[in-house]
Amino acid sequence: MKKGTIRYLRPSAIEGLEIQEVINSNHSFPNHTHGFHSVGVMEAGGCYCRQPGSGSSFVRGGEIALFNPGLVHSGVITDSDTRITYRVFCFDNQLFERALRDLNEQEGLPEFNSVVTEDKLTSGTLAELNYAASGIKNRLAIDTALARAAAALLTRHCETQSKVPKTKEPAAVKRARDFLAANLSEKVSLEELAQVTGLSRYHLLRVFRAATGLPPHTYHLQLRIEHAKKLLRSGMPFAETALQSGFSDQSHFTNTFRRYTGATPTQYTNI
Repeated sequence: MKKGTIRYLRPSAIEGLEIQEVINSNHSFPNHTHGFHSVGVMEAGGCYCRQPGSGSSFVRGGEIALFNPGLVHSGVITDSDTRITYRVFCFDNQLFERALRDLNEQEGLPEFNSVVTEDKLTSGTLAELNYAASGIKNRLAIDTALARAAAALLTRHCETQSKVPKTKEPAAVKRARDFLAANLSEKVSLEELAQVTGLSRYHLLRVFRAATGLPPHTYHLQLRIEHAKKLLRSGMPFAETALQSGFSDQSHFTNTFRRYTGATPTQYTNI
């Protein structure tokens, strides 16, 4: 890869794995979450990993950043001259659940027990997985690399029991989340969400942010971006993807997509 580039790897042999390779980037990410486990491996440079209410951690070259599903965080470079090189491994929840069953016959979705750490062994297994996903056609070799990386993450950096059971999420918040997920291409108003949940607008904002870490509009925007990523991967044209994801202006779609992914739609689909 050339400097100043970004590339995505989605090996067909591993359903639910996406790897983002970034060379010499100066892109900062706003507060956001993922619906899946993601692991960032910083190779050169460094940036702040900020979590609202929990302070900041600085991720340096050689360190890894571990993000649980739903963890609100940002990635902020120190200044406009800073350049960082890193790789991000995104693991679908079903992939991680299956890995946990294979490893120790436990059910459930594991949780990382730290955010920023240095672990050469885990970094090494992730590098092997990246190499395998980049071009190895042998299915057994790819499966082996994934198993080694998953085992390192699970045994060295995970809690196997969720600290926040889903049953504790307020029913009103679940109704709001479901409504937002069902209306990705619509301009949902706060009044609509209040009616769906049976709460006042102020009360809804308070409990929604307490449960998700984000205000409803930001949460909805992220759902739309994730939906757009799926449509782009399916081969849908950019203009249609923008409309199906609730963006009437393709320029706005491109800028927003880049803000939350670090890549333009073209870069995202150029595998």
